[in-house]
Amino acid sequence: MVEIAYAPPEERAEVVQFMHKSFPRAKWGLAGWTKLLDGRWSTPDAPFAITARDQGKLVGVLGMIPATRQTSLGPRTIASLTSWYLLKPYRGQGVGRDIMAMATGNPQITATNLSSARDAIPVVLRAGMTVLDSERLIWRASDKSARSLPFTSDPLSLGDGITPVDRQVLKDHDDLNLKSFSIETPDGPCVIVLSVKRKDDAFVTHEVMYIGAPAVFAKHVRAIADTVLPPQGAVLAVDRRFMPKDAKPDAIVDIPVPRYYTPGRVPPNEVDHLYSEIVLMDMKLY
Repeated sequence: MVEIAYAPPEERAEVVQFMHKSFPRAKWGLAGWTKLLDGRWSTPDAPFAITARDQGKLVGVLGMIPATRQTSLGPRTIASLTSWYLLKPYRGQGVGRDIMAMATGNPQITATNLSSARDAIPVVLRAGMTVLDSERLIWRASDKSARSLPFTSDPLSLGDGITPVDRQVLKDHDDLNLKSFSIETPDGPCVIVLSVKRKDDAFVTHEVMYIGAPAVFAKHVRAIADTVLPPQGAVLAVDRRFMPKDAKPDAIVDIPVPRYYTPGRVPPNEVDHLYSEIVLMDMKLY
């Protein structure tokens, strides 16, 4: 009988080796798997993986990246689900279903799947996850001379000039390949974190990964885009859930593979892209 369980800390090295062996074509190697599953944003005993074992033998793993986030409901745990592998002899027997059920069944944890493979979508939906977002809004730079706002690209240097939540978010991601800004608007400062990637030959995407003051950002997004974007060859991309319904972007595009989460535990507009495999492994967000 296959046993499904959260992996305790003493199994971390074994789980890392299993994932490294199971994904020989992964770009990041053993060091990358260690980084992905080291629990850097959680306590030592927080779940970093769900395992399947047959008489003690490890036959399947679903990686998890948990983090305690400050939300409008208070502190909440959000866990980004990462790579998942089950040995072939155990497929088609409901083991994968049981792994996903454990990953999504804890009402104290909001599970997210920000980079799902298309083939995994039916499994994700059967596990009770729903679409978190399927569209992104696009802004291009316009007249920068008329609309640029004062800003700093080192918000941590402001000390108490940013909120404690913003400061913790920035510290948690300070060594990762992200760009951060604190932008002064007529309605106060707004801290944002961007991932800058070329996803299209025609332009570079400045993807909004975190917004410290959503209402301020929404009101001044046009000027913010003109502040952080170069004058040509770039766009500011913001997932639909972060913006009001009457937002007027330059374009609206479909997300190729929607993002998913377990609903009803954290407001969807408070689930961003940080504390995930996307930023840990410097991936392009769909």
